[in-house]
Amino acid sequence: MNKSKYIPRFLGSLSLLVLAFLFAGSLELTAQRLLAYSKLQLTLDDGTKVVLYRSDKTRKWYYLPPSESIRIAKRPTGEDEFLFIKFTTDDKVEDGGAQGGLLHFLVVWGLEPEQTEDLARKLKEARGPNASVAGPVDLEPQEGKSFALVSATLSDQSLTKSLVISGVAPVMEGGRAAIAARLDKNGAQLLEATMKQNRGATDFTVEFYYDFTTIVEAAEGKYQYDLNITHEQGDGMVYDLIKKELDNQPELIDQATAQYNQFKADMPEGCDVADGMQNMMAGLKAIDIVAGNNYGGLEYGISESSMRKMYDYFADTSVVTLEWGSTIQDDRVDAVRDAFFQMFLQDVAEPTLPEYMSLGQEGTPQVTMADEQIKNSQQGGYHFQSCTQLQTTRSVSKSISLKNFKLPVKRMHPMTYNLPGGFPVRSVNLNDPFFQHRDINFIVDVEAMDIFEQEINYVSVNVRKRRNGDEDFSDAVTISPTVMKDKGRLATITYARGEDKNADMYDYKAQWSLRGGEVYPENPRWTKGDWQAVTLQAPIRPRDIEFEGDVEELREAGVTRATLQLRYLKFGKETETNIPLTVSKNEPLVSERIYTDRDQTGYAYRFIINHKEQGKLATEWEAKINDDYVYASVPEELREKDMAWLKTAKDAANILLQPGPDGTIKPGQGILGKFKEILNLIGE
Repeated sequence: MNKSKYIPRFLGSLSLLVLAFLFAGSLELTAQRLLAYSKLQLTLDDGTKVVLYRSDKTRKWYYLPPSESIRIAKRPTGEDEFLFIKFTTDDKVEDGGAQGGLLHFLVVWGLEPEQTEDLARKLKEARGPNASVAGPVDLEPQEGKSFALVSATLSDQSLTKSLVISGVAPVMEGGRAAIAARLDKNGAQLLEATMKQNRGATDFTVEFYYDFTTIVEAAEGKYQYDLNITHEQGDGMVYDLIKKELDNQPELIDQATAQYNQFKADMPEGCDVADGMQNMMAGLKAIDIVAGNNYGGLEYGISESSMRKMYDYFADTSVVTLEWGSTIQDDRVDAVRDAFFQMFLQDVAEPTLPEYMSLGQEGTPQVTMADEQIKNSQQGGYHFQSCTQLQTTRSVSKSISLKNFKLPVKRMHPMTYNLPGGFPVRSVNLNDPFFQHRDINFIVDVEAMDIFEQEINYVSVNVRKRRNGDEDFSDAVTISPTVMKDKGRLATITYARGEDKNADMYDYKAQWSLRGGEVYPENPRWTKGDWQAVTLQAPIRPRDIEFEGDVEELREAGVTRATLQLRYLKFGKETETNIPLTVSKNEPLVSERIYTDRDQTGYAYRFIINHKEQGKLATEWEAKINDDYVYASVPEELREKDMAWLKTAKDAANILLQPGPDGTIKPGQGILGKFKEILNLIGE
């Protein structure tokens, strides 16, 4: 097979490890290198169950934060960072008064110090005196939705006027996530009722959705499958599966068959010509229903346990085969099998986020399942793509030769936290609107705090408020690391309402002072704001780029250094960063943090190669989207001493441009323009 047909030209000699990455749907390696078969669960003295993984070739263990580790954040004084205020005025709403409630709280995750000590002690008891707890597993927020709030009250727009959830789920232990809402009078009363101390649960649950990566060690063997199953083939498989799963309950076989036939009749137009995977989903759903495991309509998909039934059936019928050429330990075999099951899931289905909170008849929340049941429920399980996608774009055939490689497998890790009751509720009466002073609050996003230390001096916010019959109001505030250290992330501008009939609206614009004396944007625009709060997000975001190579492979090829050269937009300007991997240092993995414009999803990159005989060489520029890992492969043309390629690479290396002191590229020397559509760039 001609590999260059499927991968970039300069990666023509990718090893089987990288091919396995591509098949697994992930190119991400974490520095922790967690071994999948080392999974260990320990129970702390307080009953908390904690799962740990050992890092490859070390005695260090990393723990998966359990849902029980989520809690309300505390101030240095020990007070909970939780605020719930009911407010009213002497005037009726129609006369300019206001009634309702304000909710704001911060949550964090991570084991308490005494829990960490208990975990370390129990780990040594289980794995020896040299075993140590090195911290939490590196977590990656899931794309699209990593931080959510489930609440019947807060999701009802007739009860909640506004709801703000900050950014993505925190990735570091102790990192804060914020939730704020303004409710009308009915929403405030209903929420307060669920927060009574004697209630079993409140009406809001925090959800975090993460991925993490484990390494699976394989051995000689072969894994293959062909899931291009026709509708007719899938139909026959479903009937066989129903008989197999309900063999000991013949009275249920007819019920499941009838339910399956009804599902087929109810499928949207076009499903009758879809491939057999849609049939398998409907069949497993039918089995779940007659077995009493039904959580909703067909659109919810099926549970992970049902997906395993499908996978096992395919294995029994040789649609999926996994053959070993040598014998390895049982725990490693199980880890490899589970890894390929995860690959199977990624190929045929997508995870469904759980929707397991409902409101009872008396207005109290009802939790329909425990945390550990989520992934095996239909709400927290998997769903297939639409029939049209199945029959037109999906071709799922795979054959992988396994020969002593390490396969990284991405896994899901959801966390849920139901806010407990018993927090104090304050009440305030807002009096004469004329004398009323309004606070305009600006909150620096948690993610932006780290960026301040590296790239930004301060942010200035200007406010203007047009008032009926009075002089317009204007003011400004500056937020810097020094200000935040003394006063926190919240800055407030206060103005008198006076005769203003529209006191809730104002205009603001923010401008960021950059290191080096520049400002961004140069001419900020006025934006409408609400008087409750505005979250200030930095115009750039951090990306940790990992650059890895096989040191021995590079050394044998005569490469003394491989440099990853990056081009990306930062504050609207094309910027360059170089990450060197020096062979003599014997460090196969290096990483560096860069900052790109917030709306950018990718970057351009190429390799600069220092060769003992050929001198300095430069490959062609390529684009990469939503992937912060790059592997330093020796170009096949270099191995074969392709003279035409060597000349082109040398010429490219001879005209390397020097960026400015801040990494920016001079106008006319940029290369991002040719990747404009791929990278969705706003400007060059």
